[in-house]
Amino acid sequence: MPTSSAHPRIARFASFELNLGNGELRRDGVPLKLQPQPAKVLVVLVSRPGEVISREELADTVWGSETFVDFERGLNFAVRQIRATLGDDADQPRFLETLPKRGYRFVATVTDGLPGGSASETAAETKAAPVDEPVPEPRRASFTPTFLPAAGVGLGLLVLAAVGYFVWSFSRPPVPAHPIVLAVLPFDDLSADREEYLVDSLTEEMITQVTQINPEHLRVIARTSAMQYEGTKKSARQIGQELGADYILENSIRHQGGRLRITAQLVRTADQTHVWAENYDREVSDLLPLEREVTAGIAEQVHLKLLPTVASIQRVSEPSKERAVAPEAHDLYLQGRYYFNQRSREGLLKSVEYFEQAAAKDPNYAAAYASLADAYNLITFSGYDPSMKDVSQAKIAADKALQLDDSMAAAHAALGYTAFMWGGDWAGAEHEFKRAVELDDNYVPAHQWYALYLAANGRMGESLQQMREAQQLDPLSPSVHAGSGYVSYFARDYDQAIQQAQVALRLNPNFMVGHAVLGWAYTQQKKYPEAIGELQTAVKLSGGVLVYRCALARTYALSGNMTEARKMLVELEATAQSEPRGSGSALAALYLSVGDSEHALHWLEKTAVGDVQANWLRVDPAFDSLRGNPRFAAILSRIGSKTERAEL
Repeated sequence: MPTSSAHPRIARFASFELNLGNGELRRDGVPLKLQPQPAKVLVVLVSRPGEVISREELADTVWGSETFVDFERGLNFAVRQIRATLGDDADQPRFLETLPKRGYRFVATVTDGLPGGSASETAAETKAAPVDEPVPEPRRASFTPTFLPAAGVGLGLLVLAAVGYFVWSFSRPPVPAHPIVLAVLPFDDLSADREEYLVDSLTEEMITQVTQINPEHLRVIARTSAMQYEGTKKSARQIGQELGADYILENSIRHQGGRLRITAQLVRTADQTHVWAENYDREVSDLLPLEREVTAGIAEQVHLKLLPTVASIQRVSEPSKERAVAPEAHDLYLQGRYYFNQRSREGLLKSVEYFEQAAAKDPNYAAAYASLADAYNLITFSGYDPSMKDVSQAKIAADKALQLDDSMAAAHAALGYTAFMWGGDWAGAEHEFKRAVELDDNYVPAHQWYALYLAANGRMGESLQQMREAQQLDPLSPSVHAGSGYVSYFARDYDQAIQQAQVALRLNPNFMVGHAVLGWAYTQQKKYPEAIGELQTAVKLSGGVLVYRCALARTYALSGNMTEARKMLVELEATAQSEPRGSGSALAALYLSVGDSEHALHWLEKTAVGDVQANWLRVDPAFDSLRGNPRFAAILSRIGSKTERAEL
């Protein structure tokens, strides 16, 4: 974008730089993605730090006299995107504060990088000469879809029917300036004998289906955030504001005597208008054929009205060519997803049983193998398998899923995760992560896991951007917020790490990773009592995972309690001798905290390859005292190299 003057003003706050002439935002020199309207709003706010700016003034300054019939939604969208990009929290703002019924205020300290200028002087310039990008038209209830084949099987027909009606209702609609955001709410089970797994799993299945429609023009809120609204009494408008969604799909089911009645309705959140509604009454065993029947009908309408070529919808419009899935296998898969999403030790182990049964019933069921790979990966990452035998099973399952369906984003992401975390093939991992994002830009784990990989390589700007993508798709996910905090910890932004971990814990107070990230960040800030409390909680919630116990002992040592630290060290080393994989780097960090670099290097040389925590040795502040040490440099050269990898 062109600048508004030959010498643009650069406003600096925290690790960010904002060009007040063209709205370009950078963090640590890396450009950040910010759409034109949010960029204009941010320029106005940063230009006048500490001032309360009303919504009406922002409307006049940013949109001027242009016709904008949906200003409220436009400004809400802009504020949400600004907060997501800055990693800010509306409840505990570091940058953008909301003052109810008054407006907004930029609360961070701002400095102007141009001699003789001040941030406040640029406000008039901003109003007189707004950002040079043209203001896009407000989003309409229309988009141009390109139907792709369904990645899995299940009850996706309702979403596809809803969105199909949605696109069919407008003749030759223009491509929207911004992606339309849809939230699929959890099913409301009205049956006398509720089946909890069916509610949870059908919601996930529906989200999986709709994300395939057109990721460029339709963004879908992820499952973790959508499930927060199970049984909610909130209005469509309120849900839309909280999730940043333009539309919500409400669903209910009632099953009795082998038959299932499904009701779905599509609602526009801005005015709570019901756009479409339909009832389906079928035998339970007919769900999968019914999905293909309805998909074909919708695809035909989309083809006639919107798509110029048959090839773009060929696979969807010929349901007879879709591979059938055994209904019993699909039911087992849904139950597996229900237990997998609990994320507990018991839930993950139970999910493995169901996924294996589903694959046994239908050996060509790619989704079952991809989910099995995810379960094995998460079991190992969580420390629930000290022997790490599940690592090899994760790779086998991911490979099998891709043999059956190479277009499945989840399988590519799972294989990338295995290659990065345990396999030492970092080049292969990046290829798989990129492929997963290319296939399904709405798939949150692909963004989240790719971010962790990028952080391990020291590519912090790219890593944080991937985390922001994940947060926009899944704004209420404890895992995504904790992951963002983890990356901020590696980037030495401990305030941001703490804030993100606290958000994760507000969403799930028993999320052990959130407590661990908070404890690590507090340790680096020398807030030892707070750190000890958080790490004790992480140890308790994890059932005594060695990595968290080592972190707790390290914090005792750094706080001056060497007696407790050395007592724990003796116990932990004895445990690590029998379970060396996955624990060596945590024990090495503990040795450094008691001043024993020799034993620290010994453990790193012995266990680094194949140790999940060692993947971040290049950026982990716990090892800063070893930087420049030739033995440590040699250890780093072995991590992520194809020439030496852990046995899978």
